[in-house]
Amino acid sequence: LILIDVFSDTICPWCYIGQKKLQLAIEDCPNYNFNITWRPFQLNPSMSLEGMERKKYLIQKFGGEKEASVFYDSIYKEGKKTGISFNFSKIRKTPNSFASHKLLALGHKFGKQIKILESLFHSYFVKGKNIGSKKELIKIALENNLDEKLVSDYLFSNKDKKNLLEEELQARKMGINAVPCFIVNNKYVLIGAQEKERLVNLFNKLKYE
Repeated sequence: LILIDVFSDTICPWCYIGQKKLQLAIEDCPNYNFNITWRPFQLNPSMSLEGMERKKYLIQKFGGEKEASVFYDSIYKEGKKTGISFNFSKIRKTPNSFASHKLLALGHKFGKQIKILESLFHSYFVKGKNIGSKKELIKIALENNLDEKLVSDYLFSNKDKKNLLEEELQARKMGINAVPCFIVNNKYVLIGAQEKERLVNLFNKLKYE
């Protein structure tokens, strides 16, 4: 069994690319068993619950849309290689991502975390939806056959909030300050969207340890 813990943020495009590459690596290792847990890491932990208008966010982070486009062009090209059609121009709001991490935690309890993660990434980066809104998160939950009332009651309650914030704090204490960060078998730490071949080589190496 290969254990993989991934610290990531649902609004991080490199995390989407990293998830795709990890999936490709796993598909190349059909004889191995994997136990994967996606763990919370907020790139903007102080973001207001309402999120921030996208243009304002890009000015604050990059100096403006023009400056941001240089950064996102390289991500777009990298995404294409893994089958992602990033549609950054559709994004109108940069959300607070904590509620989406809660949905992932709930998905983990029902064995649906990876499917929900894929839905969150697609919703935000391809459709430009606001994954900080309760309406969009419930829609994603329903698409993945979770109970609407259960999700509605859970998302913006305090349930699991302390645990998830503690997970993120521990990650920062471990020195993790960039995502995605892959921790394999509690031993190997890989930061950034890893190439499929590197992951496959590591998985093969673990077979002999």
